[in-house]
Amino acid sequence: MLNKIFSFRQQSINYQREISGGIINFLASAYIIVLNPMILHSGGHAFPLAPSITATLIAIIIMTILASFLIKLPFILAPGLGINAIVSYTLVLHDKLPIVTVLGVIFWSSLIMFILSITPLRKIIIDAIPKQLQISLSIGIGLFLIFIGLKNANILISNPNTLISMNLLDKEIGLCFFGFILATLLFIRQKFYAMILPIIIVTLLSSLLGNTKLPKEILSLPDFSLFLQVDFWSSLKLSVIPAILSLFIVNFFDATSSVIGLLEQIEFENKEDKEFYYKRALASDGIGGIISGLAGTAPSVIFIESSAGIQLGAKTGFASIISAILFIPFLFLAPLISIIPDSATSPILILVCARPQRRLIKTRTLASNSDKSKGFKT
Repeated sequence: MLNKIFSFRQQSINYQREISGGIINFLASAYIIVLNPMILHSGGHAFPLAPSITATLIAIIIMTILASFLIKLPFILAPGLGINAIVSYTLVLHDKLPIVTVLGVIFWSSLIMFILSITPLRKIIIDAIPKQLQISLSIGIGLFLIFIGLKNANILISNPNTLISMNLLDKEIGLCFFGFILATLLFIRQKFYAMILPIIIVTLLSSLLGNTKLPKEILSLPDFSLFLQVDFWSSLKLSVIPAILSLFIVNFFDATSSVIGLLEQIEFENKEDKEFYYKRALASDGIGGIISGLAGTAPSVIFIESSAGIQLGAKTGFASIISAILFIPFLFLAPLISIIPDSATSPILILVCARPQRRLIKTRTLASNSDKSKGFKT
């Protein structure tokens, strides 16, 4: 019975392997529980923190469960890094859009993505955008997030003469460097806990040094104050349309590259099977963004960290169910998540966003200097 629910090929489910894959995927992706609310919060200038934690987890849980039935592969869907920075730093802080309008932008951009994903227009758009621009878009967002990580860690500070400058070394910056080195070493060794363990260790060290105060209470009820707060109509104003299109473009190509990368790691009987899963995965990304907008957070995407479970041998959506269940307890741990310092999250943000920069190597194969110039301008 479960074979039909969690696998299109109705293959027999190895429950030990699927449960292990679900746990590994959870551990590999758990850092987003902390990073997404912190980026959306922007030091208290954008989204409220506690509701963002709840909205992040609601989007992850709902969409990962839906993915187990829609895609039927061991995928986790969660708010994407890069997209969340555009939401908070560009739409809220720079464009001064109200949060309810921003949630409408997320909703409409994701609806466009869903519609295009189930029509032939998806392939037409992908083919129409030059490859060097797609690569440059990903690299540019990654560099922007690395800058945010360095600024949040107080490594870079404002300077009226040079715009920015290096800060003097202190305990928090030292902890940030320690967290980055630890995460890098674990990542090189391909440990599935490479992103979450340094956050825990640096937070504990910061608390012992007196830089981080423990919360008065560890448990609390989820804060749903951002849930269903979408202003559908204000987000359709003519002045907001460019924001919808910009968010769509970033989300569309981010989702496409992640899905292609993950599907390359799975053995399919034929190209038709692979194309079938590809279409359903992209459509699920669109649905994920719609659900995220309604929940009150950045658009959800298929997490590339899902490769951890695939490498372990997970093959069906049953692993996704296991991952989703493991996220549920964190709905009640917002006070604990809220005290995690920037010195713990910034090194992970920097490392996660540094990984796509290896795609710079691909620019060596571009046909002309004109192509490289276009990529640079992007």
